[in-house]
Amino acid sequence: MIYKNSYFKKELRQAYMGNKISTNRKMASALFLGLFSFALYFVVQTLQKSVLSDVVPEIMQASYFSTVYLYIHIAVVFNIIYFIAYYDYLFFSEIRNNSWYLLIQMGYQPVIMFIAKFFALMYSVMLIYSVGFVVTIILTFLLKYTFIVSYLPTLYLVGLGDLLLITILSMTFSLYAKTVINGRYWTFFSAALIFVLKITLGQYAIISNRVSMQNVFTLFDVKLSSYWLVGVVIMIACCLICLFRSKNLAKYYNLPSNAAILPTGMELVEIDSKTGKQKLIGSKAKQGWRGRIVDTVTTLFLIVFICAALAFNFFIILINASTPGQEVTIRGVIPFVFSTSTMQPEIMINDLAYFQKIDVQYPIEEGQIILFEENNVLFVERVITKIGNQLNVDIDNYPPMSQIGAMKKTVTRQAVHGVYSGRNRWLGALILFANTIVGRLLFLLVPAVLLFYQGQIYKFFKKASQ
Repeated sequence: MIYKNSYFKKELRQAYMGNKISTNRKMASALFLGLFSFALYFVVQTLQKSVLSDVVPEIMQASYFSTVYLYIHIAVVFNIIYFIAYYDYLFFSEIRNNSWYLLIQMGYQPVIMFIAKFFALMYSVMLIYSVGFVVTIILTFLLKYTFIVSYLPTLYLVGLGDLLLITILSMTFSLYAKTVINGRYWTFFSAALIFVLKITLGQYAIISNRVSMQNVFTLFDVKLSSYWLVGVVIMIACCLICLFRSKNLAKYYNLPSNAAILPTGMELVEIDSKTGKQKLIGSKAKQGWRGRIVDTVTTLFLIVFICAALAFNFFIILINASTPGQEVTIRGVIPFVFSTSTMQPEIMINDLAYFQKIDVQYPIEEGQIILFEENNVLFVERVITKIGNQLNVDIDNYPPMSQIGAMKKTVTRQAVHGVYSGRNRWLGALILFANTIVGRLLFLLVPAVLLFYQGQIYKFFKKASQ
């Protein structure tokens, strides 16, 4: 036999792919995942009192729950990338390359090979996931947060369950995908399907609650969420499909492209394993309309992304360089990053507020929020009363233990620069992040790298589409 050891050990070694995903690389990937999750947690902490505190409070807490919760989601994203990058080697593309046909002729059983392949892949996934999980906990220990063991096993099972489901779904889809590119699309679709299931079946409401996650049996309570029940049913169905489908596909042998046994007058057609395109052997391949569409879309995407990133950087620089009397004005609107809680709940802290730029003739009514200048400092307050050319203003939200009315002012009409017209919490958080060290590097470095390497990126996508 070709392999002296069992098929399971062959899958673990992945000897036929030059150790591209060897054990050493898997351990390095696990270490990277833990470090990346820990670093990302620190980046997220710079966005406190932003929209993230309301939308995803579970990753904003000073606790092991936040760091581990962040890790299990990053691990899922990493494995999706891992599956897509090594799709040829991890799933059932080898059946179409006759690997299973030849092994079956030598006595290997298709059922045993499927089980071996599935468990070997799950072993690799669990190894990376588990080591990264431990690394994240160890790094969080350095922050001296209160160590609560009860929700750690539950969080571990949550991430592991997602990875199991993505793995079996990707393996199943690979048996029906006729090309590698389509198979990679289906792998991404598997992850999207799981995300939709977790939302629609109420799974996220459970796993984002630190109190409920301290009881591992909460995950399996069908009254709260049927996600795990549906997941088990999908896994069993996918395993059965893989068993029968892989066995049937392995019965057929694909004729080599250099075979000289064709009848007279017949032409040999080669099918590209990655794209599924047909071409005559020896003929010059021509780029079809699909290839031209991919080329055009890729080029447009790079151009739009680079321009948008550069425009956003320019926008951030202008806002940071704004001074009273010289505010940034975009189509008659003054963007203003609100950094206090004095106008809550109308304007939240770290919101990007919009003010309509006005002149001295614009009528201002009582109750409106205005942007005005006093002693070369910009303020945002609400108009309480108006007497002639004088406006009496005050803030909406006084901090606890503060004297109500202490911030009342009287400003002249000429000092008003704009009238409040709206806000955007997400843009405010994005600008807040862009002003951090990591944000500055990311928003400046990424478009610069894309601009410099856009030729190579274009060639990569063009090669993949051919």
